[in-house]
Amino acid sequence: DAFNPCEDIMGFTFLRVLIWFISMLAVLGNFAVLLVLLGSRTKLTVPRLLMCHLAFADFCMGLYLLIIASVDVQTRSHYYNYGIEWQTGAGCSSAGFLTVFASELSVYTLTAITLERWHTITYAMRLERQLRLHHACGVMALGWLFSVLAALMPVIGVSSYMKTSICLPMDVETVSSQVYVMLLLILNVLAFMAVCTCYVRIYLTVRHPASVPDSADARVAKRMAVLVFTDFLCMAPISFFA
Repeated sequence: DAFNPCEDIMGFTFLRVLIWFISMLAVLGNFAVLLVLLGSRTKLTVPRLLMCHLAFADFCMGLYLLIIASVDVQTRSHYYNYGIEWQTGAGCSSAGFLTVFASELSVYTLTAITLERWHTITYAMRLERQLRLHHACGVMALGWLFSVLAALMPVIGVSSYMKTSICLPMDVETVSSQVYVMLLLILNVLAFMAVCTCYVRIYLTVRHPASVPDSADARVAKRMAVLVFTDFLCMAPISFFA
């Protein structure tokens, strides 16, 4: 079928070219972002810390795409000779771990970025309620723990990375696997709803400039909004079809 092909993982030349373009762009682009953010001499702020985590998550997604693109090239026109070895081996499990870890960390970080912008703008006048760097570190530590656990579940038998050539956890034969997949999808939908709600509230707040003494916060929020919604648009079709 489409997820377990006989000849090619990427069924069309267009897809084969596109996955190399996107994966290289994701790896090089996010690596550049990490270099700029971590190599800068200016003080590390909460938004920059969150951006680092988002860039790392998207960098991992780029690595996953590179792995799939490389396997597609190696097995081109003869995937049926390599399918079982690939899907049951360590390579597919590693690729699957990367994609689940990256996608969940990305969604979590996008939500954290949005909540941070909303909190900063809403409580701009109350310095005692501003988020500090150690608060953001604690929040992201929880995000890493959740993402690692979510990616480990198929490795220990809850769903499986072996069912498809692109190593996604699409095994829903057991109740535990169904709960796992549905829980991830529901959490992603809830995250998107939280993001939409926060940006509506940010917009309503920014409409009254007197309540936002620092216009820089509003500018950052607008830039973050573009980043957040384009990332969620990439994930929406996956959640819908799943």
